[in-house]
Amino acid sequence: MRNFGSQDLQTSGIRSSFILDTRKSPIKEAKKKELRQTELKELLKDHPPSVQLQLVEAYRKGFQSSTESDKKSRMFETLTNNFGKILLFLITQHYLGAFPKMLDPSVASFAENADVTFGDVQGCDEVKKELQDVVEFLRNPEKFNRIGAKLPKGVLLVGPPGVGKTLLAKAVSGEAQVPFLYVSGSSFEEVFVGMGASRVRQLFSAAKQHAPCLIFIDEIDSVGRNRTSSPHHPYANQTINQLLAEMDGFQSTEGIIVLGATNQAEDLDKALLRPGRFDVQIHVSPPTYEVSFELKLVFSEYQKLAHGTVGYTGADIQNLVNQAAITAGLRNDSVVGMHHLWEARDKLLMGPPLDEQTNRVSAYHEAGHALMALLTPESTPLHKVTIIPRGDAGGHTSFLQDKDLSFYTRAQLLAQLDVLMAGRVGEELAFGTDRVTTGAGDDFRKATALAQSMVVRFGLSSKLGPRVVTDLQNNHLSQSTRDMIDKEVDQLLNESLARTRSVLTNHSKQHKTLAEALLHFETLTKDEVNAVLAGKMKPPKFPPSPPSPTPSVPTLPTVNG
Repeated sequence: MRNFGSQDLQTSGIRSSFILDTRKSPIKEAKKKELRQTELKELLKDHPPSVQLQLVEAYRKGFQSSTESDKKSRMFETLTNNFGKILLFLITQHYLGAFPKMLDPSVASFAENADVTFGDVQGCDEVKKELQDVVEFLRNPEKFNRIGAKLPKGVLLVGPPGVGKTLLAKAVSGEAQVPFLYVSGSSFEEVFVGMGASRVRQLFSAAKQHAPCLIFIDEIDSVGRNRTSSPHHPYANQTINQLLAEMDGFQSTEGIIVLGATNQAEDLDKALLRPGRFDVQIHVSPPTYEVSFELKLVFSEYQKLAHGTVGYTGADIQNLVNQAAITAGLRNDSVVGMHHLWEARDKLLMGPPLDEQTNRVSAYHEAGHALMALLTPESTPLHKVTIIPRGDAGGHTSFLQDKDLSFYTRAQLLAQLDVLMAGRVGEELAFGTDRVTTGAGDDFRKATALAQSMVVRFGLSSKLGPRVVTDLQNNHLSQSTRDMIDKEVDQLLNESLARTRSVLTNHSKQHKTLAEALLHFETLTKDEVNAVLAGKMKPPKFPPSPPSPTPSVPTLPTVNG
């Protein structure tokens, strides 16, 4: 069968203005479309006689399938031409894809109900109280439907890693005794880019089949970030758009609740947070001292450890206990004791111990920190001082806050500055200004950061006043303002150094006594330090303990020297 091209038109005497691209020619259109007789007549009206003849000839010779056998031949030809594409599609769907008929285990894990309850979650009382509403709705949605109550479709758990967001989600499922569908936000896009929207549909389809149920999307910021207009990430927008559509597509009466977890709520798309979606945010914070005490830290010595783990998350404490158990096992001990826990805390936060050595510089340095803390009423209470080297630190002095503080006075912050300066001053008093070491470098870094915060964050500068500067590199700051900030920071640091030098000089004998005791005993608790200063030179040794994590506002949980 011959195809009429531009050359045929030329030989038929048609003008060059009618020489058309074969991709757009009316002849090819006649070949492609199944024209009825009336449509062919209408097509012929728009062309000169010579072209009309060729259109009729093309139609007559069979460019149009007029019989059933012709149609079957065309179908077979199409299948043959696309056989490779069809085969590849079937293979990828079988091995890597996700058919919408069932929940792909690579997308989400499914459990009839979680074996965790609120009783297994220590602390978080306020969070559990808020989540109790979700539990009641999942247990008996009809009760709320009868009175027209509408609970939120989505609840967002916001908090740093390790605070127990996943455990809380499982506890909700366990309390309500409903199926639990767990999915990580990063699993929506894996092997094939663009599969995210399909997997979101699949997840919600499975949820509707098992309603009432709980969907938990961990790391939801991976899939729910702000949408972008960049052409390089079109599929990410498709995924979040599908998530928004699915949350709008089911009714609260269906008994499906979506829990999301993130530590970056500020990165989520605003559409996710509007009413009807994740309109309830619950903040999950690290445990306070009371919660740490609940986490199996009991009796007198465990109470000290609870003080030392303020700010630790559940995951942190689990890791600490596991490390202590490993240490006990390596030593063939039958039980895990307090000394294992303290040693594990040392190892996790300060690294393994270096070769033990008597370091006079470290002893006088740490004695300066410890003595200044005892002599400064507003200082964070001393807990322990040691000269056993660990990691990069030649020794360290740790402190335990008697209670959780949300706010700090100016006097308390100045006391922290003084204690930070005391390590360098202790070296000066013992060895002279020319023999001081670089051991105070980290102390000075912390002191500078604290002084800057006092000036630009906390409004504790008389010259800058209540003005807050969030970015010291901001180009909109005038040079005079920058100079003022520098002068205020320098003044705080220099005044602190002078105060500390005066105090330790006046108590130089006590400083030397404490340093020499450290050289002998290596580690002293607060009570033992007081015993040394009172003339009792044989205090019992006490297991070492490292510092607590740095809180959100500058404090002095530890001083490394």
